[in-house]
Amino acid sequence: MKKLWIVLLSVALIAAFAMPVGATDVKFSGSYIIQGYYENNRALTDGGASLMNTWQRLRMQADFKVQEGLSLTVGADAMDKIWGASRTTTPYATTYTSTGVTVWGSGEAQNIHMNLMYVTANLWGGLLRVGYQHQSQFGTLFGDGGDYTYGPRVRYDYTVGPWTFIAVWDKQEGTEYYSSTGPAGNIGNSLYQVDQEGDAYIGVLLYKWGKGEAGALYKYFDDSGAAGTNPNPATDTGYKRQWDIIDAYFKNQWGPLYTEGEAIYMWGKTKNYETPGNGIDQTKDALSLYLSATYDFAPMYGGLTLVYVPGNDYNRPDRDESGWPGNIDFNPCLILWNFDLARWNGGMGPYTGATNNMSGGITNAEFAQIFAGVKPLPKLDIKAAYATATADKDGAATGWVSKNYGSEFDLTATYKIYDNLSYMVGFGYLWAGDYFKGTNPAAVIDNDYLFTQKMILTF
Repeated sequence: MKKLWIVLLSVALIAAFAMPVGATDVKFSGSYIIQGYYENNRALTDGGASLMNTWQRLRMQADFKVQEGLSLTVGADAMDKIWGASRTTTPYATTYTSTGVTVWGSGEAQNIHMNLMYVTANLWGGLLRVGYQHQSQFGTLFGDGGDYTYGPRVRYDYTVGPWTFIAVWDKQEGTEYYSSTGPAGNIGNSLYQVDQEGDAYIGVLLYKWGKGEAGALYKYFDDSGAAGTNPNPATDTGYKRQWDIIDAYFKNQWGPLYTEGEAIYMWGKTKNYETPGNGIDQTKDALSLYLSATYDFAPMYGGLTLVYVPGNDYNRPDRDESGWPGNIDFNPCLILWNFDLARWNGGMGPYTGATNNMSGGITNAEFAQIFAGVKPLPKLDIKAAYATATADKDGAATGWVSKNYGSEFDLTATYKIYDNLSYMVGFGYLWAGDYFKGTNPAAVIDNDYLFTQKMILTF
């Protein structure tokens, strides 16, 4: 029945848009990023090897105005790669299984990787968007994964005064099973299920006032893939993942004080077996919190950031207590939980297993950071930050040495060469904690530091 309604909606949209059109206006926008790293000891071992590389990404977006109230948006990433690295002939992708986020690494991404294509129409007094769009963006950067998360989406916004109401249907990219041999392969696969897919149904309420805004989101996520968090139809273990999510945020400027915060509560089933006895059902229950405040006493400023993302208790196989996993847009440090650094330099630490290697966004963490900065020139921003972090839960059921991730000092200087061109240099030093010993108390852990420079062109 669900797919029938989707087909009917598609027919209605085609009928609405089937009219003589001609592109009268095209607006191009995007960004070009180049960032270089020298990292001394990412493995955090005594005498660990250093890493040095430079990566780049061109992100382009074109908005075609077909006629008043109707447009087409197309977006792509190009040459997303390490400078000088060999290009492969077969595209590959890294999937962060806790988030469902797929990050393209070579081949297709190094050429042109299309990721956005959607129609925008003013209909029924609101705004309708249909097609491939960025997903997982709401409120503050905390909890967001929209920089690399995209997929099929139908979204409708309706604004009345300061209120905005939004309804969304999302499909999670990579969850729709389709055989490489086409429909015949689906029919020939005894494990194939007609509802083998991941869908999200979202309702949003936003309110804006003079210098602030607040919003609340409810999301029901139904992943009917055969193998759970990252569906693999070839190994049908017979369970589904069904989450309810409430996400609320605020932003406000109180004179010289700016504050923002976000809370994400998740409940439901991470594993819901269709056949009793195939495995242990796993209940989801987790609350993630974020709060940040910045006081501006020009030309200086200072502030505090607090984050809590619960970890999973590996002694409780019937419970999933891990917090919101989609924090890849939220990069609080130059080293700890820096997604771009982890994407190109790999996970951190010498251990393996069900642990936190900083590669998929901040999770299983109690994190605090103080920062201060000065703007001696209108175009120059110098900022220093000190952060400390501990794990909420151990990294394994038994024998984990410590919950202490360590502490980090960062120093950055950003200069706006032009209004659309900025250049940043930075230094980060991590005093690594004993968390990175894993289950080996005799392991020798050493610190890490890096130098980085980054150029961003926007257009």
